[in-house]
Amino acid sequence: MTLMMGTTSKRRTVLMIHGWAQNANVMQSRTKKLHKRISELGYDCMYLEAPHLLPMTSMVEVDGEMVEVTNGGRENAKAWFMYSEKDPSDASMALQETPMEYFGLDASISMIKDCLCKLETESCTIFGFSQGAAFVHILSILASTARMKPNCKHLSPFAKIDSAILVSGFASMHQGCMTDNLQATDCEGSLITI
Repeated sequence: MTLMMGTTSKRRTVLMIHGWAQNANVMQSRTKKLHKRISELGYDCMYLEAPHLLPMTSMVEVDGEMVEVTNGGRENAKAWFMYSEKDPSDASMALQETPMEYFGLDASISMIKDCLCKLETESCTIFGFSQGAAFVHILSILASTARMKPNCKHLSPFAKIDSAILVSGFASMHQGCMTDNLQATDCEGSLITI
């Protein structure tokens, strides 16, 4: 997990969640003015990096033949989840806007959970761009569930999330359950379905 803090104080924190095929460095370089303004308002920006590395090339079928294609050419391109189990770079399923399973989502949720546990503030804001915004949508559901259950509020790190900013995103189309071992938002033991 890559964490890049703007400053080191106990001010409120904004967790910055990058988009598909980006990483923490790209997000930080593209949000310099926003970072400065957020800092002036009394917040620290923490740039998080997705755990899934996207391959530089993929094999696709074109006119019955398998052809190698370049996937944007960015080294260290990351994703919070994948749309295809066969080809991590294939995002074509996202264009269909139908419910689907997001692959690798559990690892990303677990990473955010660990980050929230280590966060020294009692609350934070999450900011997501593009695929990061869809991921923030899922995190917001986990946060809302944790905050609504009085017996979970102090047990779940997701309860620290008290606001979210989604930029150039889309609604999560994930169809599935969050497993008990990844989130303590449902302290009564049942699964939360998204």
